Amino acid sequence: MDPHTVRTLFSRAASLAFLLFLPLLLQANDNPVYDEALVVERLKSIDNPLVENRYNSVVKGYLKGYLIWKREKTERILGRTVLYFPLIEDYLQQRGMPEKLKYLPVVESALYPHAVSPVGACGLWQFMPETGREYGLLINEFVDERKDPNKATEAALDYLTRQYEKFGDWALALAAYNGGSGRVSRAIKRGRSKNFWRIRRYMPRETRNYIPAYIAATYLMEYYKEHEVIPEYPPLDYQITETIKVYHQFTFHRIAQITGLPLELIEDLNPAYKRGVIPENQEGNFLILPKRVMPAFKDYLAAERPDHLADHYFDGSPVVVQKHLESWKEKYIRQTYVVKKGETLKKIAKNLKCTVHQIIAWNGLQSTDLKEGQKLTIYQPKEFKRFKPLEKMEGLPVAPSIALQGRQLQPTGNYPDAAFRQLVYIVEDRGTLEKIYRKIPGATLPALIMLNGIPPNHKLRPGDRLLVPRSE
Repeated sequence: MDPHTVRTLFSRAASLAFLLFLPLLLQANDNPVYDEALVVERLKSIDNPLVENRYNSVVKGYLKGYLIWKREKTERILGRTVLYFPLIEDYLQQRGMPEKLKYLPVVESALYPHAVSPVGACGLWQFMPETGREYGLLINEFVDERKDPNKATEAALDYLTRQYEKFGDWALALAAYNGGSGRVSRAIKRGRSKNFWRIRRYMPRETRNYIPAYIAATYLMEYYKEHEVIPEYPPLDYQITETIKVYHQFTFHRIAQITGLPLELIEDLNPAYKRGVIPENQEGNFLILPKRVMPAFKDYLAAERPDHLADHYFDGSPVVVQKHLESWKEKYIRQTYVVKKGETLKKIAKNLKCTVHQIIAWNGLQSTDLKEGQKLTIYQPKEFKRFKPLEKMEGLPVAPSIALQGRQLQPTGNYPDAAFRQLVYIVEDRGTLEKIYRKIPGATLPALIMLNGIPPNHKLRPGDRLLVPRSE
């Protein structure tokens, strides 16, 4: 074989090999770069009043997990900051506590309120059941307040304050949050020091690594943009919300009817309620809804009367069960705000009634520094939903076709189709819906659940009213 033929075949083979390995080469080039020296330099520049930002193999492991190995999970964590950081920051500011404590739930739960540890810790702040109850969190068949962003945050800050007052050092307070004050006290005694890094070896492994995990989370939140990690932000209905306290019982089914929201959205925004029911509570329960529909719910609260006429508005009203069927973008308008001289993100957010985190998310800002004339995208609800109940009606006579001893059944209205005629049953005895329904002639448990939007184990009291299907 002549040399020219050999060179030709070799060239073709090399070209074929290059084409075969090109995808692998491209993939290798796409791998994130981890410049350790630069990471260490940035870490030292972070002003953190809580801990000394040391860099070691444990910190490195957590950072590589965030920035290289599990980037998709990191993008979701960063996306949830727009939901929970403004809330946590408000509570920290009210108490005069260091703002960087807001990074702790990143370590605890990845900012996921339904997170549950293998040992049973739960919620954004990962309370164990006993500790949660000790700090005032209610846990029963209807509610788990460890998942309530507001109540759990208050309880967590109470706990951290107590540990800081005991040890006088934030690093030790964080370690006690993870491992308990007893373990930290024993480590202090054995190591004869109150410096976390000196007594770290006397702590359990998880607690030993807790401060390094916190340091890594702090670095992530301060420098994720430099590593080209793009947050995966939730829809605007999850971001632009309002929180109120309610004191009476409400079902998610009824809230969905009032607001027109999908049940799934209400459940996602209010993770503490297990059965789709906000129980009655004299101290109040938090309800979070998109800001665009909150006026409708407030209208409903204002319209509540002893005759329960506001509820008649919803007889047979359906609810949306799949949020993906509607475009949330259609509910909001996009506006442009031009930055004036000397304005800060905090000032603009306050004036526009949004949060700094929202402005950063909507504009993909790489820095919080603004320039005069800079244009910012701002989202606002296109309209605010309102609710107007039925006007008060004259009392209707008891239905003559049904006679019950000692109980009242009243028609809710005159309908041409008998299938849609309903009666109101006034409860006389305490008990659950599952037990009481047998006392109502012609009523079935599934029909009562559907008409009233309450679970079978829902507790009823004398005077409560139930919608009952009317058959003739």
